[in-house]
Amino acid sequence: MRPMRILYVTNDLPWPLTSGYLRHFHFIRELSARHRVTLLSLVRRDHGPGDVAALEPFTERVVTVPATFGRRTLAGRLGARARGLASGGDRAALDLGRLGASLASEAPFDALLLSGKRTYPVLRELPSLPLVADLCDATSSRIRRQARHARLVRRPSLALEYVEIRRVERALVARADHVLFASARDRDAIMGRTGGRAVPAVVPNGVDGTYWRRTSPTLGVDRIVMTGAMDYPPNVDAAVRLVTEILPLVHTEIPGAKVLIVGRDPSPVVGALASRPGVTVTGFVDDVRPYLDSAAVFAAPIRFGAGIQNKVLEAMAMEVPVVASPLAADGLRTEDGRTPPIDVARDAADTARLLIGRLRAAAASAGPDPALRAYVTDAFDWGRNAARVEALLAQAAGRGTAAPGDDSP
Repeated sequence: MRPMRILYVTNDLPWPLTSGYLRHFHFIRELSARHRVTLLSLVRRDHGPGDVAALEPFTERVVTVPATFGRRTLAGRLGARARGLASGGDRAALDLGRLGASLASEAPFDALLLSGKRTYPVLRELPSLPLVADLCDATSSRIRRQARHARLVRRPSLALEYVEIRRVERALVARADHVLFASARDRDAIMGRTGGRAVPAVVPNGVDGTYWRRTSPTLGVDRIVMTGAMDYPPNVDAAVRLVTEILPLVHTEIPGAKVLIVGRDPSPVVGALASRPGVTVTGFVDDVRPYLDSAAVFAAPIRFGAGIQNKVLEAMAMEVPVVASPLAADGLRTEDGRTPPIDVARDAADTARLLIGRLRAAAASAGPDPALRAYVTDAFDWGRNAARVEALLAQAAGRGTAAPGDDSP
């Protein structure tokens, strides 16, 4: 395969790796070894020049446009979504598309890899470029589940967001040559109710096994750890549920049990959890691994969400026992039907029971579980997954045959 020129579009900069965009960093890094990658990205205000510089070794060029979305009041969110529906897309994404068209006129690209639903308006300016769309997760399904647990005041905003996202999901499936999903569950949720010519492919996230490797030969004692971006609604809901509903049940059996909520940008409601007995909210930390090294068990009581929970993969790679909701566990099911070797809890009482069991086992000198790491390293490898993306890009560009293991008939 001769080198391709790839235009890679993301709705936020895939750096630093504490963000939710590590999927794209690893794909870009792997693709750059054989191809020329230009990154076109929306960026939030909290990014700096150093973030762009970190991506330059893996790209021909990085072009950014300040994002117009972010934290807003409810009225602001409703207004922005209404304007987006009326105008056909976010203004910054439309600007991004014009920049992409200008770059393509200077030197043609072989294929476009587009990630994120907010970047869809980019395609207006690049109508004929072969497209691989990385939908990653079934965002519309996540929003629908979120609405079930949301306050009444939030539901109008979520309803508008759902309409907007479903429109974009349908449009991407109709326009793309291939669509990528992080899990079979997300593929089924979108392709089962969306017609289009695109060929779906499951390309999961991965784990850097060299980085996510434990240093302690023993588990911690009485420590329940949860990690993640703590302003992300599924994580906020899970953290509140863990502390307010589940931890009191654990304390009836193990009064000394502690919960550590580890992750950047804790929302006010998450920050307030630190006032409860036995609860620590760290905010941003430079390195999550010491917290996982000291954990007796990892908790993931996620009630709504989509895609793959990277935080669970990282805990598994460090051999920490996991107690997770069916939703979190199902995202880790492999395309061939294998299920992760973790404890799955149906409700708060079941979660507390399983956490108590794991805490007692750790106190009795139960060790880390190497089966967890083996499952992750076998099924969630960045190199293999990026090779799949490369093959699909080549096929879209007319240079390759069907990628091994794709979902075409």
